[in-house]
Amino acid sequence: MDMEKVKMWLELTNKYPKDDFWRGLFNHGIPERVVHASDDFPLYDIYKNESAICLVIEVPGLSRSDLSVALRQEDTLVVKGKVRSLFPPDMEVKRERFYGEFERLIPLPEPTEARFIQSSFQDGILQITYPRQFAANADSQDDRIL
Repeated sequence: MDMEKVKMWLELTNKYPKDDFWRGLFNHGIPERVVHASDDFPLYDIYKNESAICLVIEVPGLSRSDLSVALRQEDTLVVKGKVRSLFPPDMEVKRERFYGEFERLIPLPEPTEARFIQSSFQDGILQITYPRQFAANADSQDDRIL
């Protein structure tokens, strides 16, 4: 343990009365990346049946042009975009919603190829569907047999 660093820390903390240090720590607000982390935005659900996998991605307030969706290495969907506030920051009284740029990596339960992916967008819900791997392979085998 470096005693010199411990002494420096004690000197720093002794400059503040007990209550003032912690009360003033977040006077300027909680850091943006702590409260409004985009790690969990957008929210999504994954469903599957015998033949298809469906992702339902919730992007409230966005239009299709605000989004970018790409497939990375056949097993990860990348959803990017930007959520804009309806009002300027100086009008803000309380904020719980996320604003800003986001990128969400969604691990797919089964790999796929971009050519198999179908998407639809309505009312802030992005739906991505693709055939399950065995269904895609079965279709291609059927094509070869015929």
